[in-house]
Amino acid sequence: METLLWICAVCVVFIIASIIFFKPYLGVIFVIVSIPFEGMVDSSSISLYPLEVILAILVFVCIYKGIVERYNCFGNMKLVYCCIPFMLCITFSAIKSIELSLTVKEIVRWLELAVIYYLTINLINDNKKKRVVLYSIFFTVAMVSIFVIINLLCMGHREFPFFGNPNPLAGYVNLTIPILLGMLMTSVFLWERIVLGVFTLLSVMTWFLALSRTAWVSLVLTMILILFLTKANKRVLLLSAIFIIVFAVSILSSNFKSEFIARVKLQPALSSLEPRVMYYPVGLDMLRDNFIFGIGIGNYPLLIKKFTEKVYLIKTNLHCLYLQVFIETGVMGLSAFAFWLICIVKYLVSSLKELKNTKNYSLFVGLVSGVVVYLFNNLAETLTVHGIHLQWGIILGLAVVLTQLRESETCPKTV
Repeated sequence: METLLWICAVCVVFIIASIIFFKPYLGVIFVIVSIPFEGMVDSSSISLYPLEVILAILVFVCIYKGIVERYNCFGNMKLVYCCIPFMLCITFSAIKSIELSLTVKEIVRWLELAVIYYLTINLINDNKKKRVVLYSIFFTVAMVSIFVIINLLCMGHREFPFFGNPNPLAGYVNLTIPILLGMLMTSVFLWERIVLGVFTLLSVMTWFLALSRTAWVSLVLTMILILFLTKANKRVLLLSAIFIIVFAVSILSSNFKSEFIARVKLQPALSSLEPRVMYYPVGLDMLRDNFIFGIGIGNYPLLIKKFTEKVYLIKTNLHCLYLQVFIETGVMGLSAFAFWLICIVKYLVSSLKELKNTKNYSLFVGLVSGVVVYLFNNLAETLTVHGIHLQWGIILGLAVVLTQLRESETCPKTV
């Protein structure tokens, strides 16, 4: 049986490698499709990692084409230099590694984010490829949403086959909802509006049914940003109608209704907030002798047991991406990470002015909102451990691509 699985796995890898070789940008789509499965499929003693395998194939194909066929896969460097200081900091922090496998795993996660962003801005270089990638994101999220909604409405409680937890699932869907709304506002075809409307409805239902307070707050804050940046009363009405419909459909289940009421009460919310607040003093205690360079990337799960006796605090991550970065890489790593994010936000805000009166302005606002909702969500979650950061890297890359496509249209061609 294992031999048959290995043969099937090799055949699938060969097919994917062949497709990526002839159409490198399709590698980005394969990454998008593999993200909901956490990048890992276990079968008895065999562990397959499709996310890492696809990224490795894509990188090797691009390197080969760049050297042998002189295919320009690595020409665009927009915002890439901004992440280099942070990558150097996390690499330097590996000197303090306690267990090499955990350190390498964390470094690879951040490297994957940089790589997928870099490949997106270089491989997605026209409107056709951009639309293919966007619809790949929409279809993947729609399939996940359909499966989750059916599972929830049939079983009546929060069990999720994707990401293993409702909070990362809601964080994953959060990234797509603003883009769907932006695409919906940009679309001029009736059939496309219907399709995008269905996708939006499914995504919002999943977002709501996940009962994730963090996802609710982060998306609401981002929606306020969208409504502030886009001036149209019809859009406000559309958004309100979607939320009303989703709420009406969701509460049809009595089990869900009671669980929803329990989630929105103040006392349960404060009770769930208390252990997360406790991570901060524990984390700062860990930094007492390692303030400049941190405790070392990947060392937190091994050291946390020495700093607390409370079982509920002994987790693999700190439920806050920024606190995790601070503790593992110190003030140097946090400063480099903040510099990277500031450069991203500064570039996107300046691009908003350039695209103000263009037909793709609403779509760009949706992409920017997808970037922002991820940053909000990571205040109470650490979405890098679920592969969702790769989706964020692709969305950020698409925002940069959209800006550069506009620049190529307005700048005069030179020989």
